[in-house]
Amino acid sequence: MSARHRRPDDSDPSDPGADPTRTGPVVGPDGVVLRVGDPEHLLDGVRLEVDWMLGEQNREFSWADGRWTLELSRPAAWRIEYQLTLRRDGDTVWTPDPDNPRRVPNPFGDKSEIRFPEYREPNWLLTPADGPVTEIRTPNGRLTQPVPVKLWSPAGLPAATAAPLLLVHDGSDMADRGHLLSWAAEHARTRPLRVALLDPPHGLRDQWYSADPDYSAHMAEVVLPALTSRVLTGPIVGLGASLGALAMLTLQRRHPGSVSGLALQSGSFFTATLDPQESGYSHFDRICAAVRQVAAGPDLSVDAPPRSVPTLITCGAIEENRFNNEAMADALRAQQYPLTFRLVPDAHTMIGWRDAWYPALNELLRGLR
Repeated sequence: MSARHRRPDDSDPSDPGADPTRTGPVVGPDGVVLRVGDPEHLLDGVRLEVDWMLGEQNREFSWADGRWTLELSRPAAWRIEYQLTLRRDGDTVWTPDPDNPRRVPNPFGDKSEIRFPEYREPNWLLTPADGPVTEIRTPNGRLTQPVPVKLWSPAGLPAATAAPLLLVHDGSDMADRGHLLSWAAEHARTRPLRVALLDPPHGLRDQWYSADPDYSAHMAEVVLPALTSRVLTGPIVGLGASLGALAMLTLQRRHPGSVSGLALQSGSFFTATLDPQESGYSHFDRICAAVRQVAAGPDLSVDAPPRSVPTLITCGAIEENRFNNEAMADALRAQQYPLTFRLVPDAHTMIGWRDAWYPALNELLRGLR
């Protein structure tokens, strides 16, 4: 492991002169050695916890010389996120790696991050997200609560000037953790666009985003008209990740003409064959039924069958959803969707979705008029 590749500390366990008491990860081009200090051997065990495909690699750390160590072969990714479980006296504690200072926020608890040598953050992260954000109030209609909507416009863009609209599920999270508005501000330097941030109220995300027909109808009949009555809108592109991607595809299929393009990231396109590990999820059967319906093709018996729209699908190379996303891409291509599929060297993470926006999302918008 060459010195120029070591992160985040500078010791090398393969070097006879390395300090055996040092802790923290040592990162190289082909893998990482994780090291957790425990000089008094107080812990009964340490285990690596990940939500990406690890394969047959052992997750248990071994103890020697005052620290716990695990050698991890590099997955097909530029970066990984992980947590640890620490066991002591019958108790198990989930935690970020206490000896790795690099953390990323996560709704289910912060995770530790490893970046391999070639990873680079996108340059647009430095772009200020200048422009007003306006709350758009709508009635709840057939839903139990209204959909919270905020509309961002680039500074100086008049409401009467037509511009594409990016319709975003989990919008505030995409803006906060994913810096979506920095990407939009950078894009707006060459072609202005607006961004509608949609946020499910607490406790309603699973219901609304799991192919709920009432939510799709509300989006088409209430939310979109409220936005297009406020500003002059050009092409509308629906952006969503995970369940949010499924909900965007459901909107486009059930309400033709609602969106002009789709950007679907790590969609939860569950099937009973590919995703048996998700079968305990409360909305699993409804999602599987919706995915089967999409894969079977448009219903030509209705007055307005779904139309094919330009579509971007991105997915992490090491995430479980990879296989159902590849299957959905094949199904949509067979239905003549102009489709781009981008496999990114990451997992089911906000940073992976963020890093996939450029240039793929720019190219999708460029093709719409």
